Amino acid sequence: MNTETNDAIYRSRITLLEHLKAEGYDITPYSKFSIKEVNEMIKAGPVQGAPPALTMNLTRDETPTNPITKCQVVYTIGKIKQKLPAFVKKIIDPEETGFDPKTTELIIITIEPIAPNFHTIAYSCWANSNTRVRFFQAASIINNPLKHVLVPKHEKVPTEEEADLLKGMYAKKSQLPLIRFHEDPIARLIGLVPGDIVKITRPSLTSGESIGYRVCVP
Repeated sequence: MNTETNDAIYRSRITLLEHLKAEGYDITPYSKFSIKEVNEMIKAGPVQGAPPALTMNLTRDETPTNPITKCQVVYTIGKIKQKLPAFVKKIIDPEETGFDPKTTELIIITIEPIAPNFHTIAYSCWANSNTRVRFFQAASIINNPLKHVLVPKHEKVPTEEEADLLKGMYAKKSQLPLIRFHEDPIARLIGLVPGDIVKITRPSLTSGESIGYRVCVP
């Protein structure tokens, strides 16, 4: 592994942990590793392309509206694009790993660019078993996209508030503008799944802020 790739893995790890902390996960066990220690984890060697030492298993408290209490983060340092279905299946196989899609989500960080087949696999996992899988290229999240000055604020609308929102807008969910599941990098980062509504707040010169809504679609 070259220095640039190692640096991307280390910095993406920091960004991801900060984001997951904001989502309520306890990042304490993984928050104080130095770049030297992360480099040693990479050198430890991959098992089927994924160094076990880089894997993170985080937890958070359950809420009445969100049963997902665990997040498994897997880093890959090999090329997995051509063997992606088998790679993912091995991780989420409940008989082999005990993975429970009702309580656990999976994030896979790769050194490869996110190609169309990554989106396809993510949707297939969701459509077939309600398994939440997200893919990110390490180099693309060395900085948090949600904090970029050109990215407006995105917030998932709680499911229990959707009916009142749509009623107040005199609209149906199908009439809202679209945001693509997993293909849109912000939808992917905040964990939207098909059917979710996202509130987008933009600055406005006339009213101070402009609020719009989109619905997540495959």
